[in-house]
Amino acid sequence: MRRVLTMIALTTIFGVGSPASQQTEKREAKQICVLNVSGMFCGACAKTVEKTVKKIDGVKSAKVSQPKGTAEITYNPAKTSPEEIARAITEKTPFKAEVPQKR
Repeated sequence: MRRVLTMIALTTIFGVGSPASQQTEKREAKQICVLNVSGMFCGACAKTVEKTVKKIDGVKSAKVSQPKGTAEITYNPAKTSPEEIARAITEKTPFKAEVPQKR
């Protein structure tokens, strides 16, 4: 009986399933950048850029617009940067991506 009570107490103190670590993942830092992407001429081009970007470690989501020539990327700044994402697009697709100059 003493052993059961000890186990219950330890479970209560330390938790089951480690909810603290799950909360940390949810609070992971996110930033959004908009890149200029040139050379896209159809929706399939935009999908190619999206698929490529989503394979980059740290990228959460990507919305690419062929008519606007932009890619809106949600990413974790601890794992990647807009410059790295633009470089990956330029190197792995037939399109050129650039980080817009700040004014």
